[in-house]
Amino acid sequence: MKETLIRSFSVARLRGALTQPFTISSGSHKELDNAVFMLRLGGGVRGCGEAGVAPHITGETLEGTMAALKRAGEWLEGRDISSFDALFRGLRERLDRNRAALAAAEMAVLDALARLMKVPLWRFYGPRPAKTVTDITVVIGTPEQAFDFAKFYLARGMKIFKIKVGIDHDDDLRRAAAVRKAAPGAAIFLDANCAWSVAEARSFVRDLRRAGIRPSVLEQPVKRDDIEGLAALSRDFDFPVCADESLYSLQDAVRLIRAGVTGLNIKLMKLGLAQSLEVYRLAKAKGVSLMMGEMLESRLSSVCAAHFAAGLGGFDLIDLDTPLFIKDRATAGFAGPSPDGNYDLSKVRSGIGPVPLVFSRR
Repeated sequence: MKETLIRSFSVARLRGALTQPFTISSGSHKELDNAVFMLRLGGGVRGCGEAGVAPHITGETLEGTMAALKRAGEWLEGRDISSFDALFRGLRERLDRNRAALAAAEMAVLDALARLMKVPLWRFYGPRPAKTVTDITVVIGTPEQAFDFAKFYLARGMKIFKIKVGIDHDDDLRRAAAVRKAAPGAAIFLDANCAWSVAEARSFVRDLRRAGIRPSVLEQPVKRDDIEGLAALSRDFDFPVCADESLYSLQDAVRLIRAGVTGLNIKLMKLGLAQSLEVYRLAKAKGVSLMMGEMLESRLSSVCAAHFAAGLGGFDLIDLDTPLFIKDRATAGFAGPSPDGNYDLSKVRSGIGPVPLVFSRR
């Protein structure tokens, strides 16, 4: 069989225990539970992708995502991976209602192609990888837990802490103060995951500043359809207000930028790889701040997102820390971020790097 033809595919479940519950204002996870997708080419080269399923955010389910990936695999079988642009168009037509599946399928195609070409994935996006260092998320919990968590990761070299907020105003303030006390020189990001009104966001930032804390970014403070609220807060603050749940398409990006929103969070699981590139180009053309983010994902898709951000460069904020929360070893190969949050992609010889353990011996 011709070495560039897609010979077969596999769909599997990828599970792993977390070091602690990943709790935000809209829900909580106790384990990684995602779908993974593998393509095998005629010459034996494989490519893998991951679908980070987040029902409480996107409404997608694991069962529906795995069924969508099976249909995508059946469509891909027998097609030539060298026509990857046509494959991307076909996948978009079939999977646009399930973006996590779309991201996994596109990821597998590019991983296989990069391995076939014997180049790391970041070379598809730029001539050299920009330094890519993630924040670490302080999930919702007690101020004492926040202090201990920040102290632990500060000792390992972390310099950026993203604090999940939106449950209780006073408790959130105490947790932010605990992080500042544990890590006095660290940058602080805030993420409310749609929990606030405009007035509540203003009140919290005002009280935070009274405590001597200035956040570097405020992510998705208001409901996903409150574009004017995001724009109003963007006008209020001297740091980016970053749209996350409000950004689910290129059309959303146009609407957000035209409204005056000052930051966009690109997540492969919301947009897919091809549309993420379109949003990136649009944002850079207008000088909007960019964050590279993710759902709860293993090293496979987290490292893929790091390739995307590093190859293109120009990202102001990196939030690719969820592999650091996964206790179980879910992937083989490239290990992902170091304890201080650095993604050193110079160690990747071809493709994305990591391979899910469920596929590592296939």
